[in-house]
Amino acid sequence: SVGVKPNIAFLEDSGIETDRGILVDAYLQTKIPDVYAIGDCAKHQQPIKGRKDVQADWYTPRMMGETVAQTICGKPFKYNPSHWFNSAKFFNIEFQTYGNVSPNPGEDEQHFHWENKKGDRALTIAFDRTSAIFLGINTFGIRMRHQILDRWLSEERDLEYVIKNLGQANFDPEFYDRHEKEIFSSFKDQLQY
Repeated sequence: SVGVKPNIAFLEDSGIETDRGILVDAYLQTKIPDVYAIGDCAKHQQPIKGRKDVQADWYTPRMMGETVAQTICGKPFKYNPSHWFNSAKFFNIEFQTYGNVSPNPGEDEQHFHWENKKGDRALTIAFDRTSAIFLGINTFGIRMRHQILDRWLSEERDLEYVIKNLGQANFDPEFYDRHEKEIFSSFKDQLQY
């Protein structure tokens, strides 16, 4: 899909600076005192590492609203989101992303990929090629627990730890097929562990 395009045409001649969105600083404030922008209409002048300058995700406005609320209540607070994530459901298929999984990994990033035989369940784990630190995960047809994956990203767990403990992150309801044994076996075969 093409994504979103901020609807900011009404701000022409308002004095509020715009580009692809309303230009904001780290506190989500425009250059006009006490005027803020949040959500997918805000464009960060200094994007946060690993994030796009316009963040068009459903959870972003909530975090940005909390940031602005702190600031206008007298406690200036910089916008500092946790690790990037997105979760969607198309018909009966879950798709989730936590952290950063590049579509074309650079020289520092490597991927481990697993897919079941029917092709309706898959995951890709990105990790640092040198240190094996966990960078992110994409899942297709497997629901994962946000809090656990977010914690592993913050703790900079390594790939082997993530694979061995994947069952803790699985959020699939009771009676769903579990795939951790297949995933671990494929991991050992692909990466010679």
